[in-house]
Formats: sequence, structure tokens, C-alpha cells
Amino acid sequence: MQTNTRNFLRDFTAMKAKARKGEVVRVKDKEGEFLFTASSGRKSLLGAARGKIQINNDLTQPTLGNDDWKPSL
Repeated sequence: MQTNTRNFLRDFTAMKAKARKGEVVRVKDKEGEFLFTASSGRKSLLGAARGKIQINNDLTQPTLGNDDWKPSL
């Protein structure tokens, strides 16, 4: 679907619903064209971090003793 900025802002709820259904909304203005699409977010932090965090140590045991951990405020 193609629209202009004014109609996009006026009918934002309808445009958002169309994007959720998989339709791409093209918004044209004087400077160019913008695409409005929906993206599905990750459901969990682990899913969002998968492939980005590498853990090399065993984290099932404490890594520091009680006396070694001194937070500073």
C-alpha cells in the first residue's frame, strides 16, 4: 500500500494493522520513500542473545567467593 505522511499519521492504527497482516506500507514524502513493516520480537532474552554471547566457563558454580566480591557505590 502507498500513502503520504499526512494520511499515514491520520490512519496510523489502520496502517499498523495492515503491517501486522504482512503488508508493506510505503510512505512517500518530499525527501523520499519510507517502508513501514511489522517485525516479530524475540520472546525471551535467551532467544535474543542466541549466537551473540559466548560463555567459556562453567557458570553453574559461583565464580567469586563472598569476600572477593565488593561492590562500590
